[in-house]
This record gives sequence, structure tokens and C-alpha cells, in this order.
Amino acid sequence: MDNIVIKDLRKKKGLSQEKLAEMLGVHHRTVQNWEHGGVVPTSKHALLRKILEEAMSENKTPVSSAGRKKIPLYDTYSVGGTNGLVATNEPISAPLEWIDAGDWFVDATAAMHHYGDSMAEYPSGCILALREVHDKRLIIWGKNYVIETDEYRITKRLQRSKDPKCITAYSTNEETYQDGTLIHQPIDIPKSAIRRLALVLGYVVKEHSSAQLYPVNRV
Repeated sequence: MDNIVIKDLRKKKGLSQEKLAEMLGVHHRTVQNWEHGGVVPTSKHALLRKILEEAMSENKTPVSSAGRKKIPLYDTYSVGGTNGLVATNEPISAPLEWIDAGDWFVDATAAMHHYGDSMAEYPSGCILALREVHDKRLIIWGKNYVIETDEYRITKRLQRSKDPKCITAYSTNEETYQDGTLIHQPIDIPKSAIRRLALVLGYVVKEHSSAQLYPVNRV
């Protein structure tokens, strides 16, 4: 038990060093030494914890899933690129399930599977936490989005286009052919063709039956 924790819990429980020392069967200077960095002997760990357990339980903040916000995980997906892979145009329908997005993704409104390798930061098969953007004028340039049109649904980094009627979608995988040409070329998407748009807040990777959260591109 950390010396600072001992001191804080002792005070929380309303015990003096002398009283705690008496309960432990040690000299009060021993308790004082522990609180200033001294090592608590193993033989005293159990009794010390028992004495302070009430204060320890009061000091903990219980984490409850009751009332926590859950977001829909849709039974569809986005892809990182269009090279050698046909992007899905399946409509988003009823959610596959509702998931707890956790404290890191409190702004998320939906989740979706991601496949492909053109977005280097997202492992293929991960789940993207998304926040839907209803007004395309509010796009944050340089951030990653899932863009849905009538033809495809892709994940890309968005930048302004030279054509004011379009947005330019970039891949973050900068692999090239032998002649230096990018494998994953940027594409211009007409704003009028965008059916739905969602900012990527982060992603979830499930490993060994436990979800690990990786927040990226926080706004």
C-alpha cells in the first residue's frame, strides 16, 4: 500500500497516527515512517487493509454501466479504398447491436466495421466510432470521415478541393508503385453526391475477447 494512500485513508477514517499504531500493535513512529516512504512489512498488510478498508471503499468511485450511453453498431461496413476492392453501397438499416462506446467516445452516434489498408491508422476489421455530420459546411479539413454516396461507403481524410463543388478524399497509406505513383490516389467527391457523412472519433480492436479502445483524431 502506497505511503500517501495510507496517510490519506487514515485521515479519511479519522484516525491519528497513535491510534492506528495502537490498532496495529506498533509504535506511532513506525506509522509515521510508513507515511514518509518507509516499507510496510508483509506481516502488517492484511491487518492494515482490514482497518482501512472502509475508507478504501469510500474512496473508490463505482463504475456502473446503468444509464450509460449506447450507440448502434450497424451490420454494414466502410472500406479504406477503392483499389481492388468494391466499396459497399448497402443501405444502413437496423443496427446489429447496441454497444457501450465508453468514456472516450461520448460524442459517438454510431459504430461501423472498417476494412481495407488505405487508411494506415485503422486495422482492417476494426470498429469505427462515428459522429454523424448533418451540415457539410462544418467539415473539419484534415480529419478522417466515413463518406457514403449512392455508389460506395469509404473512410478517407478530407481536404478542400480546387473545385468548390467537391471535396478531396485522401488515403493515409502512402505506398507507391515502382515509378513513385501513389497506389491509393486521392479522389474528388461531389458534395451533392454525399448521402451521409460521419466524423471518425476513434476505433475499437477486439483482441482475445476483450475490446481495446484507441481514440484518434479527437476534435
